[in-house]
Amino acid sequence: MKSQPHVLMMIEASRESGRRLIAGVADYARHFGPWHFHWQPLGLSRIAESREEMTFDGILVRDTAEVQSFMEAGVPTVAFTYGKQLMTGVGWVNTDDRGISQVVANHFVQRGFRHFAFCGFGGLPWSMGRGKGFSEALNTVGFSVNEYWIPSSQVGEMDDTDIIRWLSSLPRPVALMATNDELGWKLVHLCQEAGLKVPDDCAVVGVDNDPVVCGMSDPPLSSVGLDQYQSGYQAAALLDKMMKGKTPESLIITAGTGDVVVRQSSDIFAIEDAAVAKALRFIQENAHRPVKVDEVASASGMYRRGLERRFKEHSSRTILQACREARVEYLEKILKESKLSLEEIADQCGFTQTSHLTRFYISIRGESPSSYRKRVL
Repeated sequence: MKSQPHVLMMIEASRESGRRLIAGVADYARHFGPWHFHWQPLGLSRIAESREEMTFDGILVRDTAEVQSFMEAGVPTVAFTYGKQLMTGVGWVNTDDRGISQVVANHFVQRGFRHFAFCGFGGLPWSMGRGKGFSEALNTVGFSVNEYWIPSSQVGEMDDTDIIRWLSSLPRPVALMATNDELGWKLVHLCQEAGLKVPDDCAVVGVDNDPVVCGMSDPPLSSVGLDQYQSGYQAAALLDKMMKGKTPESLIITAGTGDVVVRQSSDIFAIEDAAVAKALRFIQENAHRPVKVDEVASASGMYRRGLERRFKEHSSRTILQACREARVEYLEKILKESKLSLEEIADQCGFTQTSHLTRFYISIRGESPSSYRKRVL
């Protein structure tokens, strides 16, 4: 390999996800390079010289079709396929599609929804994985999901009339997960065409948290963020090892999943009972500390026994279960997003000892907070 490796990078920069991937790759190259990049976001057809004259030490690519000959010749390659694992010896960056769907399902359940829907692209593994994960997460807590699958051949030419008909048939209020932000933006618009108010009749959450797409939606679109920067950085580190002839511990990288960034499209509690809605909001707003059931009842304006009965009726959970789930999800957010020690987290979240935090977390998730942090980071 040359002293300065030549790396073909075929990643588009038109979307936030692509720009974050490129930023991660570029930072790794600056820290451990330098690398000489051949950036071709529009494909090899834009390169003037013939392919026979091209020589690369490594490849970072979205679609492997155009670089098949290089891969077959043994050029180290890492692909951001988000769908299926490629040929042996190729690095693969994917997304935790079931984990993404679990985050969205939790968001909707905590807000009191009892009717759920998913819209995605049939035939695309990453989209189908998200749909399956969403259904499984909700089936586990006793809910079903109404699914609508757009044929992959119609990604650019959807049948709006049929989608509007489907949206109109859904029970209200309904919580709708879109397989990505672009489809989420489209669905918010089609809800309006169908006469559905967003979020009152239909709450919508997308995936990718692209600020431009989410901001272009009216109302602004809630979305799950993915750590594309870290994916790019780790992909570059993997490619570096491959170019140096080293054997990586794993050829698979999984993009980190963030939380739902709540915007107006899902910022609602789908509970007709005003007291229960107040209770849910109080629980969410105080998830950073221990909350007693009596406090929740006081915030709702009801006596404890009456609220407990109505809470279970409307949310299918007890008040205590809702408080524990909200608190453990807050802990997971801190574990993922901060570098605080367990001792510091315990202190900030109202645990008198770190061991109490650990026992609490294990009692709900079945693993220690340290194991969770190691698994998601």
